[in-house]
Amino acid sequence: MKYQETGRFGRLTKNLRKQGFEAEMEKILHDSKDFQKLNKKQQTKYIETVMDRMVDAIGQSKTNNVLFACGEQCCGKSWSTFVKKIWTNSESLENFFENLNEEEEKYNTSISYDHLKHSIKVNRTKCICGLINKGEHFVDNNSYCNCSTGHMSKFFNSVFSVKKISLIKTIYNGADKCEWNIVLNE
Repeated sequence: MKYQETGRFGRLTKNLRKQGFEAEMEKILHDSKDFQKLNKKQQTKYIETVMDRMVDAIGQSKTNNVLFACGEQCCGKSWSTFVKKIWTNSESLENFFENLNEEEEKYNTSISYDHLKHSIKVNRTKCICGLINKGEHFVDNNSYCNCSTGHMSKFFNSVFSVKKISLIKTIYNGADKCEWNIVLNE
């Protein structure tokens, strides 16, 4: 194993490979085997460095695609089951968002639905990403948090049909909260 293949970081390695960036991986991940030896703050800084390398090697759009896929995998079955259970146990759309907000309080998250725009706004005042939430805010590269769009997309696609998702701002890029806007198919 030449690169870090396990854990949360391993998703990045596997998705770079899956999306056809094997040739660029040496430039991006050449020192990734040392990732597990770093403390949490150093790991977060290393992720920022890897994001710089990815953007340089494959461009911003392709970096976002890799990160989106990582976020979808991060969401996993437990998150999908969680939201489906709330949906099933809700009496109406309004009740679903009330129930979801009750459950999401522990994640410092609030969710609102705009009937006219068929959109969901998600605000989170604390980063819950297990890969970076113990480190310092990113200084130079704000790419990594695009991973969350894949997570949010899979989460809400479990009960709706997501048309578009936008990451508005993130804590790790210096904002006071993370914010996403999710537009649903009508």
